[in-house]
Formats: sequence, C-alpha cells, structure tokens
Amino acid sequence: MSPVVRAEGAPVEQGRAQGTALAPAIRAELARRRTASGWLARRAIARRVAATSARALATQLPWQRERIEGLAQAARVPERALVVAEAEIRIQAAAFADGPRLSFVFALEPAQAPLLALRRSAPDAGGFASAELTLAPLAGCLCGVNAEGLAAAVLRDVSRDELSLRFHAQELLFRARDLVAGIDHLRRRAAYAGGSGTILAVQAGGAPALLHFARGALELEEPARLPAAGAALAIELDPAARALRFGEIRVEAGAR
Repeated sequence: MSPVVRAEGAPVEQGRAQGTALAPAIRAELARRRTASGWLARRAIARRVAATSARALATQLPWQRERIEGLAQAARVPERALVVAEAEIRIQAAAFADGPRLSFVFALEPAQAPLLALRRSAPDAGGFASAELTLAPLAGCLCGVNAEGLAAAVLRDVSRDELSLRFHAQELLFRARDLVAGIDHLRRRAAYAGGSGTILAVQAGGAPALLHFARGALELEEPARLPAAGAALAIELDPAARALRFGEIRVEAGAR
C-alpha cells in the first residue's frame, strides 16, 4: 500500500494529485485489464459503460467525473479506460463493531491488494475534508470518514451497468454534515444516478445505518446490528475522532 495521498483543491487538482502519486500502479493495473480481454470485448464494454454508468456520472456527479479527468492527465492514461475500470471493479466488505469504532474487511482479488491507497481529500470550497480508503485508479472510496464525524463504507456494489456505490459514499462524505442530511441528499441524487447495493453509514455518537439501494431507490435500515468481532487486517473508522486507520497508518480527516 502506498503512503497517504494528499488530494487537495478543486476536483481536477485532487485527481491530479492522486494520479501523480500513484501513476505506476494505475498504469500497471490498466495494462493488466487491457491484456485480460480481446480488443472486440473491450470495445463492447466501453460502449456499454458510455451508455450507462458513465453517462450517469457525467450528468449527476460531475465533480467526481472531473476528479477522473485529473487522474487521467497526471497518470498519462486514457480517461475512458479509468471510467471503464470504475464500472468493472466491484468490491464487497464485512463490517464489525468495536465500541464507537467500526472496522471493515474488504474482499479483494490478489491483483487488487497492491492497489490499496489511503487518501485525504481536502476540497478548496463547497465540501468537507475526508480520509478515505480507495484503490489507485478509483475516484470514489471504499470507505471513509469526514471532518464532521460522518463515516461511510460500501458493503455491496452489485450492478456493473449502474453507477458504483463508491461514488455515493464519496458524495456522502463530501456533502453531508450529518447522517440525516446525508441520507436525504443521497436519496435525491441516487434517484437519478442509479446504483444498487448497500452502504453502511454512521455519525459520531450514533448507531450505524444500512442504506440499501435498488436501481437508485434508497431504503433505510436502522440501527444496524454488527458482529462484535474484528479482524487483524481490518480498516478502522473512528467517527468521533474523525480518523481512519489501516495497519500502522492513521489519517485524520481534518488534519493538514
């Protein structure tokens, strides 16, 4: 896993920071994906993505599309290849409770583990800073916590024809001061952007809630009852401390 990526400024600048820091891993992963399928198959996938999730991303979450633009520029890779990777990469997780902290274990393919990256997003205006776990070529997050003490993690992300829930988790961290406002925002946004699966969200001092999405329709299950056992390689979110920890590395959402 790479050191912490400091992604600051406007969305394009945040993408450039990540692309600069993780360029070798991004290029290697896209090359691996390119050789895994034939030219005709890749072309068909790209067309399908352009007509489905890529269109939803550009129209409903343009700031995250701009982050991908910056990633592509700095890593010197085709922007379309990153958008296709966003659509194809889907990861599941298990969640555990440890007092006020939550821990997560993500199901990764062997080739994905070296792509794990910790990122601190610090927007220049109009949003909240956050600490996140992502993969090198991805704009959205697997999980994270923002400076207001709101945490989110993607547990299920099922439909490759729809927008990945990683974008919705990132949107929650960026836009929301508290869980109620965040759920209301995601309900309106996802109704147009789509997405199917489950996000676990919690604010400092509150109970975890499961946000179930079915083609953009959001249903809330609260409070979520989580197992009380963790795992040695878990990622830990501490909403009260506004911090994320992976192994020996700790990132605070509000720290510069």
